[in-house]
Amino acid sequence: MQKALPKFRAAGAQAIAIGQGTGAEAAEVARELGLEFPVYGDPKRSNYRKLGLPRASLFGISLAPLLEAPLEGLRTLREASLRWSASPRSDVRQLAGALVVDRDGTVRYFHRSEKPTDVPPAEELLEVVEGLRPAAN
Repeated sequence: MQKALPKFRAAGAQAIAIGQGTGAEAAEVARELGLEFPVYGDPKRSNYRKLGLPRASLFGISLAPLLEAPLEGLRTLREASLRWSASPRSDVRQLAGALVVDRDGTVRYFHRSEKPTDVPPAEELLEVVEGLRPAAN
């Protein structure tokens, strides 16, 4: 998301992220990763539950990615940072989601991840955002 942030801003969108930790932990993650958009904490994962975001099975976060796509699975493992998984509020099995919400609060796009690597490309989200812009006269 960070790499595509200028395009989102140009389209009039505000990106945010919600993580599993406290607000202080979220701020530390944002600093460490150099994120230039707000990152909020949800230590009880109440937003995850409200949105119906599933939890992966142990098989789903360990062996399944390696069996489905060995090279991608190995790359994901190599690039993964488990530093934040040590937090008592972190659930490594919690899957993510991505939403586009318009100015009126209507959800225009909702993606529920089915596995840890199931993240929609930023271009897909940007396409939805750009579709919300009023047509030029």
